[in-house]
Amino acid sequence: MVPTTDAPEQNISHGPFFPECGGVSDEEIANQTRVPGLVNTAKTSVGCQWLSGGSILGPHFSFSWFRGSPIGRERKTMELSRTSVEDINIEGHDGFIGINEDPDPKIGVNLCEVGIQFGDDFIEWSISFAQPPYPDACEVAKELTRQSIVNSK
Repeated sequence: MVPTTDAPEQNISHGPFFPECGGVSDEEIANQTRVPGLVNTAKTSVGCQWLSGGSILGPHFSFSWFRGSPIGRERKTMELSRTSVEDINIEGHDGFIGINEDPDPKIGVNLCEVGIQFGDDFIEWSISFAQPPYPDACEVAKELTRQSIVNSK
């Protein structure tokens, strides 16, 4: 006899398929971030990470694809750990943008993360710079997110 349960079945709504690294090439990451010597140190079916010279000390950039994971939990973590978190819409999809601003005005916004929801899935781009000068972290995060959405199937 097969055991039964009274628990309701969950209707999970998956979003689109995202290619490896969100469909963004190593060259495009280097172009957007303007960081020389980036190495893709982690490449899996659900995410990628780029580090300067392959070292965790310094700027780091990542793409993550969360399937069947609540974006609300990620946003709450951002609200507890970032300078500000705001709603954002990219290519018609809603999400959040988390910003970390260094107290030193010479450094400014050095970390920006964009999370966009697709049903019960979400993607996140994290852009973290170490030393100025560097491009606007949030503009980089938004553009890479836009490219990933456009590259999804």
